[in-house]
Amino acid sequence: MLLAEEVGGLTELITKRFPDSMVHWFQEPVEPVAGDFVVMLKQEVRRSDSRSHTLLERQYTIGYYAGAVEAALYDMESLSRYVMNESTGSDEGAGAGMKPIRVESFTITSAERIENGLHKCQSTLQLQSREPVMFRSQDKIKHMEFRTTNN
Repeated sequence: MLLAEEVGGLTELITKRFPDSMVHWFQEPVEPVAGDFVVMLKQEVRRSDSRSHTLLERQYTIGYYAGAVEAALYDMESLSRYVMNESTGSDEGAGAGMKPIRVESFTITSAERIENGLHKCQSTLQLQSREPVMFRSQDKIKHMEFRTTNN
């Protein structure tokens, strides 16, 4: 799955749980507001899984801004519960023609106070998928002859 599609799927999951929230992609907002989320790529690892597939592991950080520490932690826990337990893989986090997002793990860290007085709670999501390896196409055999002899 393309990076933009995956982030789009994560954004859909967040907005389904928090419909009034703004979700920022790949960078922190200049002036964050309580209720804002930010989705950023933390790490991407590709490994050879087999001759025909590559294992793709991506880690994302999701930041959430709130006015109080408790609100930041409770809302992030609510998102974690929604993503891991309540959203269905068949219809959530997948736009038209996209594969559903399957989160392997969701880790929450404690909220910290930032410069403008808001509190930011951060989480790390681990996603895994497999991509097919592209093979060079071979020419098809167009004509075959069989010869048999009796001994």
